[in-house]
This record gives sequence, structure tokens and C-alpha cells, in this order.
Amino acid sequence: MHDFIGIGLGPFNLSLASLLQDKSDLKYCFFEQKAQFDWHAGMQLPNALLQVPFMADLVSLVEPTSPYSFLNYLKHHQRLYKFYFRENLYIPRQEYNHYCQWVVQQLANIQFSSRVLNVQPIKGGFAVEVLSNGEKQLYRTRQLVLGIGTVPHLPESLQQVYPKTSHCLHSAEYLKHCPEKLKGNVVLIGSGQSAAEIFLDLFDRQYAQGKTRPDFHLHWLTRSAGFFPMENTPLGLEHFSPDYMNYFHHLPPSLKAELPAQQANLYKGISSKTIRDIYERLYHRSIGGNATDVTLAGHHQLQHAEVLENEKLRLRFEHKQQGEKYLLDADSVIAATGYQYPKPVFLENLQPLMLLDRADRWQVNADFEVNYQGDGRIFIQNMEVFHHGVGTPDLGLGAHRAAIIANQLVGETLFKLDHAQSYQQFGVIDSSKLDHSFTDHAQLSDSGLSRISHKSSQLRHSTQAFYSHIKLSEHID
Repeated sequence: MHDFIGIGLGPFNLSLASLLQDKSDLKYCFFEQKAQFDWHAGMQLPNALLQVPFMADLVSLVEPTSPYSFLNYLKHHQRLYKFYFRENLYIPRQEYNHYCQWVVQQLANIQFSSRVLNVQPIKGGFAVEVLSNGEKQLYRTRQLVLGIGTVPHLPESLQQVYPKTSHCLHSAEYLKHCPEKLKGNVVLIGSGQSAAEIFLDLFDRQYAQGKTRPDFHLHWLTRSAGFFPMENTPLGLEHFSPDYMNYFHHLPPSLKAELPAQQANLYKGISSKTIRDIYERLYHRSIGGNATDVTLAGHHQLQHAEVLENEKLRLRFEHKQQGEKYLLDADSVIAATGYQYPKPVFLENLQPLMLLDRADRWQVNADFEVNYQGDGRIFIQNMEVFHHGVGTPDLGLGAHRAAIIANQLVGETLFKLDHAQSYQQFGVIDSSKLDHSFTDHAQLSDSGLSRISHKSSQLRHSTQAFYSHIKLSEHID
């Protein structure tokens, strides 16, 4: 019997595999249905950068001396000085993908082209049925680590037309399926980083090969209020720290359900550099009063779409502020409308044993373990946004979460994790973390902290009791 089986091999489960390599006697295997590691293959656009610094690799924020760090990758490929002279913490997406592929080549216990079909509860753990290279195989394991990631999301208005035409695609398949020759009206929907990068690519293609007239008009439309930057200041970025993740986890469930949407500026939006690149292109093209051949607009809600006989897509929009509706016939539609968490079919037999909260979501504790009532344990990666906050899909927390899970799998502190990484305090002051010079009660009274410390002690006690009672222990866009 395996000690654990990892299902899916994106960056987060790859981080776990990297941290555990040669570090324990665990018997384990990771199964990935794709033929090879290829992270967001449809969005590996030239010049596109990660939105996090290079230290958000698979291991560095937990184990910076690991042989699987990005810096070691650079050394192996004779690129250390090139990276040093570049003076840029943000690396190309293509290079991050190549780095991950380099790590994969060095790891054991990974099987590609292996799709998990079914998981059954058994005594002592789970029976996992895997289709690998056309053959079904059965494995037994004590624990599961789910790292299946997200799937492309289309708005309801496009879900009906998508299967009927090749002229409607999601940004995830842009590089693979966007036609080389575009014409007429090309409509790009969305306001995140993926949409912005596709806009730049399409903008440059309008006048490619020395053309004097564009082959198509580019419409960039979004239901959002406009095209805004994502938060990128140090104090704002501290919301992607282990400190905030822990603070978020202990908030009341009703508040946790609301916060991700309220904090959209932290993880949705466009990098400031990309916005400047876009504006610079528009400025240069408009010199001398020339037309930009571009329409950019916010507050435009796509309500309906249909495929016409001439294969165009008729789109019905409504301006959310003015309330006016209009039709636009598009020759191509590209939806940069993000991703969503799937409902794994292979877990159907486990669902009755996986307790749900009031919002019908899995209950997940602070160590990323699902509240499972059968034998064995289930851990999840990048599916706990309503339990651990906006940092859930962020690469910068990937190694930290993988290390927490690794410690649980091994049953000991294999990785000692740092705490108090943030300058700002997210909750009520904890008396146990005060300077020892204030431990004397008289000094506490003089400092004015006695009442606060007393209240914080009560708060921690009641919070623990509350969560014990209800058993509550998740870029491209």
C-alpha cells in the first residue's frame, strides 16, 4: 500500500514532489493525465512575464538551498550572470514552464498519461483506479493529495455557442487555436492579465508584415468598470503571506465567503507594466491623428451570443451604467474569462464521507486536510480559497502549503516553517507574542496593554471553541 497518491501535477503538487524527493521513506506516486508537464501552454506568449518574483518557484520560500530552486536551474543552464545583469525579478512564463519541466526530469514517482478514473473507500485508506497508457491499474493508498487545478471558465452567454463554432475560444487555448489570419471584428472579453497579454499580441498582429491597413478591428470589452492594475505594493502583497492565510482561516465562515470578492484588486487585474505597454502602443499608433483601430470599453456586459449562417457570431451587449443594448457581429471571439474549480467525478464514491459546510463546500482545516469521515486522509492544493483566502492560487504560497502537507504526510516536522513574516498585524494582538519585558503584570498595566491582552485571550478561546463545534478547520487571471 502507498503512503500517499498525488492526483494531478501542476506547480503545486510538483512543489510537493520536489520537497519530498530523497527526503523520506514514504512510498508514493503522482498521476497526471497529460502526456507531459506544460503549464498554461495556450498562454505561453512571447514576452509574457510571471506576476510574482522568481523566488515563488517550487521550493525556495521553504528550502532555498534545494537543488530544485530556480537559481540552480539558471546555474545548470549557464544563465546566472545573464539573469543577474537583467536586473528583473520577474521571469518569462516560458522560462518558468521550462524550469518546471527541468525539475520534472529529475524526480521519481511521477507518471504522465495517467488518468484517475475512480477512488473507492477501503479499510485503511483508498483504492485508486488509474488508466495509464490504455491499461487500467488499481493502487491502494493511505492518503490522497489532490492537485487537479482549475479548468477554463466561459460565461453562460458563450457556453451554448462554443461547441458550435471554431471562432469562439477561451484564452487557455489561444496559442493553439487562434487563427493565423484574422478579419473583420475580433472581440476580446475580459479585464485580467491574460486578456491584456492577448490584446498586446493581437494589437501587434493588426499591422504585421508591413501592412498599411489592418486586417481586423480589435474590440476589447469587459463588464468590469475598466482596465485596472492589480495591487502590487509591499503592504498589499502581505495578504499573500502565511500570516494572512492563517488569519483568514480563523475568520467567521460568513465573512470568509465575502472577502475574496471584496479583495479582487489583490489578485485580479493587470500588471502596471502591461498597462503601460498597452498605452504606449496606443500612443505611438495615434501619432498624426491616425486611427488606433481599437475599441476599449468597460461596463459592457455580454448577455447573449448566437452563430449566424455566415459563421459570424452575433453578440448582444448591454452597457451596465447607461442601460443601453446593442448588437455586434464578430468574426472571432476570445474569452479571457478566467478559471473555475472543477467537481472531480472520480471522487463521487467518497462524497458521502466528505463533510460539507453550510455553503456546500468541503470543510478544510488549517493544514489543508479535508474533513473526511472514512479511513485515510485527504489533502487539497489550490481548492481552498474560501478557507485560506486570496493567496490560495498564488505561486508564492505554493511551497509553504506543500511543506505543511509534507509534514502531515511524513508525520513529523520535516520542514520547519517560518512565522511572523509580515510587518502588519492582521488580528487582535496576541499576548504570547509580546516582548518578554512586558510579562510582569504591573508593567502590562502601565503599558496600557493589560485590557487588550485579556480580550485577545478570550477571543482565541472562543474562536477555537467555535471552530471545534462546526468542524471547520484555495495567477493566471
